[in-house]
Amino acid sequence: MINNDKKENVSYILKRIFSHKKIQFTLYMVAVLWVAVITQIIVNRVFHEDFQITEAFIKTKSKEMQSSLEVIAQYKDELLSEEEKKDIIYQIADAIGLTIDGEIQTWSDGMISEYSFCKLAKQATSEIKVISREVVENDAIKIKHYIIVRLTIFKSIASIDKYQDLIEKTLDKIGVVESQSTLQFEGNYDGALSMQEKNEIVTMLVNELQGEVAVEYDEGDLYTVYAYTGMIGEYVEASNSKMNIQIAITYNELTDKTKVYLATPLLNNSW
Repeated sequence: MINNDKKENVSYILKRIFSHKKIQFTLYMVAVLWVAVITQIIVNRVFHEDFQITEAFIKTKSKEMQSSLEVIAQYKDELLSEEEKKDIIYQIADAIGLTIDGEIQTWSDGMISEYSFCKLAKQATSEIKVISREVVENDAIKIKHYIIVRLTIFKSIASIDKYQDLIEKTLDKIGVVESQSTLQFEGNYDGALSMQEKNEIVTMLVNELQGEVAVEYDEGDLYTVYAYTGMIGEYVEASNSKMNIQIAITYNELTDKTKVYLATPLLNNSW
């Protein structure tokens, strides 16, 4: 348990970093992932084989479920040719069964260049990028390369675990020095939920994941909970509190629907 002063402090920090306003992590702001004053991302890909976060979310019995995966990794070497960048995209696409049936898009803007392939389908959306960025280290200009893989699956959300494993193994084969994976689920309920219903959903998810609540706050239409479970190797640390589960429940008056999100370690897109 954490005391009230600490709880308010952590809640304030998290509200500033992960507010309900639209949040988009991009490699143009990659320093947020690798160098952060308040949060420290600790990466450890050791998961219990019998642990399935997907199974926990399915038990919410929400409608229109979908799952998303984002993996951001830093390539090990400084030198990476145009053909090698394209080959990385092809390797990842082959691993997840994605057919590249169009051109790999390229663009550059000063210190940043990007190679990417995106595909939209009825059952899934896929995006693979290789971004190169010039940075100054010890008065010398160096080039760092980052690989981004984003995958969203509609309906058959249980398959996201398989794709995460395939992508991470492929990145290991390609050669990366550091990576961060974010797994996210979302679903809908008709109408607005009562506070009791929200608490029941949160309690069920945290218990299913054998976790403990670290911070929670209610802003009316947005109810957010941060928790920690030892069953997941990755976690974010803020004010000496470990967190690797985020649950957000938000109500939209225009659609008259309540959306529930479950992410590990934290939500990283618009919500």
